[in-house]
Amino acid sequence: MKIAHIVRRFTFSEWGGTESVVWNIALQQKFQGLTPEIICTAALDKVGNEVIDGITVKRFPYFYPYFPMPAKDKLALDKKGGNPFAPELLRYLRNGDFDIFHIHAGGRIANYSIRLGKKLRTPCIMSLHGGACVIPEQEMKLMLKPLKHKFSYGGIVDRICKQRHAPESGADLLLALSREEVGKLQKRYPEKKVELFPNGILHRELPDVGNFRAKYLIPEDKKVILCISRIDYQKNQKILLELLTAHSDTHLLLIGPVTAAWYYDEILKHAEKSGVYGRVTIIPGLAPDSVELLQALKTAYCFILPSRHEPFGIAALEALDAQVPVIAAAVGGLRDFLVDGKNAILFEDNNSASLLEAYKKIEFLRDDLIACGSVTAQKYNWQSIAGKLTDIYRELQV
Repeated sequence: MKIAHIVRRFTFSEWGGTESVVWNIALQQKFQGLTPEIICTAALDKVGNEVIDGITVKRFPYFYPYFPMPAKDKLALDKKGGNPFAPELLRYLRNGDFDIFHIHAGGRIANYSIRLGKKLRTPCIMSLHGGACVIPEQEMKLMLKPLKHKFSYGGIVDRICKQRHAPESGADLLLALSREEVGKLQKRYPEKKVELFPNGILHRELPDVGNFRAKYLIPEDKKVILCISRIDYQKNQKILLELLTAHSDTHLLLIGPVTAAWYYDEILKHAEKSGVYGRVTIIPGLAPDSVELLQALKTAYCFILPSRHEPFGIAALEALDAQVPVIAAAVGGLRDFLVDGKNAILFEDNNSASLLEAYKKIEFLRDDLIACGSVTAQKYNWQSIAGKLTDIYRELQV
């Protein structure tokens, strides 16, 4: 079975949740004897083909149909929220002789891929990684800010090609990450087949911390509060500075690619204004297989994911697997596998007082959280999840 995993972008330098899911599914499918390919634009990377661990990744030219489009706005769209045209990508799909189109993107890439799939009679599955149905209105406005005061000529082409509808309406099957989104999709598309399909993790043993603290100037006497996620307004890392202000024995470690440069600057300015700048370390990105990523988990006193909304939350699941106590905002898909007071401590969305209360509980619940969290993590392994996905593919081919 030959599978096209269709993604807006796929680059190891700007690794995120979608890339992690696509990559791990493709790896497991290769082990199953299937033939997965990753088909994407060259956003944040370069046009061309490469083979990684036996999996072909093809990156195609693309453009955003807006004028003017300065480099800084193009970069912002590449990082988050871009809706490009990629004609060569579609031409490749047309001639690729694929058995399944598994679409991990939205917008034009999804719409045109689904239209092509119908012509070729190729089943189309769409995974909604970004929680399209549950994104807060304010975040959507911030995401689309680079398009403000620009002339859009893409709508003309979309109308001619009759591609002005939501791509979810045309897919043969929708895979959602959270129960919340399953419910909203079923209400919006009552005739559509929708399934809950969670993400997974790969268990990795943690190495010795080595000189990690010394390298990143983190004092030995400070408790490390760790957050691994994109540096982005959605992830709401700025609220974690409140913990530093309230607890002088803490040090904040943020790891992840910067997808909103203005928010990154805002965190630094707020840290300086609050007098905690010297207790903040930001590592803008580490490769998913980085030893330092594991060393950071080994060093952490606790892991906190304060997202304003979260379709799933792989990073929290990985922290459970690493036996690091987890604190998380009670939002989205996090509520599907985190149980307050059992395997994690949950706090009210964007509520500093609630966050501070949650942090105080770590000291008393630490051992129980670690034990229960490890049991939870074992239920989400990629081998099992990818096997279920292959069964879904075969059902669609019947």
